[in-house]
Amino acid sequence: MSTRSTQLLLSTLLGLLATQAPLFAQSRFAPANGQDLLENLQPLGGKWTAEGDVLTVDGGNGPKALFPGRQFEDFQLDLELRANGEGAQAGIVFRAQDLAEGIDAYRGDYVGITGGKDLLVWGAVDPSWRPIGTRPLAVESGTWYHLRLQVAGENVKIYLDTQPITESSWPVFDGVDPALKKGSIALRALDGSASFRHLSIQPYQAPRLPKSYTNPVQPGCADPVVFHQDGKYYAYTTYSPDFPNMPRGIRLYTSTNLVDWKDQGFALKNEDSWGDSRFWAPDLVEKDGTYFLYYAADERMCVATSDTPMGPFRQKTETPIEPNSIKIDGHVFEDDDGQRYFYYVSFADGNQIWGGKLHDDMVSVDATTLSMMVKPDQAWERHQWPVTEGPEILKHKGTYYLTYSGSHFENPEYAVGYATSNSPLGPWTKFEFNPVMKSTSYAHGTAHHCFTESPDGKETFIVYHRHHTLDETEPRALSIDRVRFVPNPNGGPDILQIHGPTSSPQPLPSGAR
Repeated sequence: MSTRSTQLLLSTLLGLLATQAPLFAQSRFAPANGQDLLENLQPLGGKWTAEGDVLTVDGGNGPKALFPGRQFEDFQLDLELRANGEGAQAGIVFRAQDLAEGIDAYRGDYVGITGGKDLLVWGAVDPSWRPIGTRPLAVESGTWYHLRLQVAGENVKIYLDTQPITESSWPVFDGVDPALKKGSIALRALDGSASFRHLSIQPYQAPRLPKSYTNPVQPGCADPVVFHQDGKYYAYTTYSPDFPNMPRGIRLYTSTNLVDWKDQGFALKNEDSWGDSRFWAPDLVEKDGTYFLYYAADERMCVATSDTPMGPFRQKTETPIEPNSIKIDGHVFEDDDGQRYFYYVSFADGNQIWGGKLHDDMVSVDATTLSMMVKPDQAWERHQWPVTEGPEILKHKGTYYLTYSGSHFENPEYAVGYATSNSPLGPWTKFEFNPVMKSTSYAHGTAHHCFTESPDGKETFIVYHRHHTLDETEPRALSIDRVRFVPNPNGGPDILQIHGPTSSPQPLPSGAR
């Protein structure tokens, strides 16, 4: 080969490499402006224009713009995106193959927002659309949102906020999806105009956790309540291996760290209680050295007592709580003034949550104070059957939070939401972006919960059950995830935020060994 031919070949190869990925040779890719971003993209449909920092796409049938010649495996992506009209979608396709013009003309993951629809969506085309997770969030058209993806192997963390995302931000999704390992990244729009700016992509490695847990943490448990005393956790549960009749009683598990549990057998046995079956959904309260176990039996609420949280619990008088309308899912809340309130589920037009004052004897209620708290009147509460159940009260900065589960427990859409009030008996205002924890493709039936603190008291955890597998409800299993309150950007009560449901390794609860 002549010297001239060699020089031409070398020049051609260098030019080709420069054309494919001029900025990806660096460890971090961050275009200087919209035009710089556009020059590194290969448009697939639509009209793409750059002005200042902003890249905008109009028209087309699900237009996309990909970074050609690059396969991304583990990465962190940060981007601001905006849906420019009601119903317009703006998002990112990642770990993608076979991209072409057309709505679903790719194989890969997608995460995006829809203007005015108050929803963040994560799914995959594989080979047809497969939803992975959805979460109600405030999404307004014409507003910029910071989207962050942290992708490492099967784990995908997805953040979204109107404010800059920081190390203290919690992901909307901390999910697991093993289907797709690596692929291209592309900007995507649908059903209207979308804009993008301030993109950066960099290598990402998940933090190494010296000690961790992965949900579920204990099989065979449903409808848990956790009592914490003297450094020990007591989890009283519906014994889900006995489904559907649950005839033997209430099961007890103990732990010192919320992660490693020991089966202690039945804290309450059938022969020590009114009722023959359906021993469900306990609660546990201590008063003056006596431990009161509240539970359902044959769809009536009962109370049994013991001198120790280990049991055995027995009913002194084998009878259910009156009146007859008190059915299942009892919960006791003690207010700052010492007054205790009793919440439960009654059956009328589905499952409704009621509440009233509990007498000092701890086994009877003031019937004159009983009233309905919430009922299943929203779509997320009506999958398979109209249900609001599993009440659990939190009090934060003087506001009462009635947290509860919605929809039939066997439905994959079983979820957690809440309502707030200035009074323990309402009236209640449901959070506008319920549910706050919702089933996903990697965790089904994630609800019916309680709350407890970490061993050192610095963190709050939600303890809940999930389905046995993605195809089978029983036996359900115990899971834990972190909870916190964050300021409401629109004013009003702080927002209850849940980092879950998770199925990926998580740091041990603070103070745990």
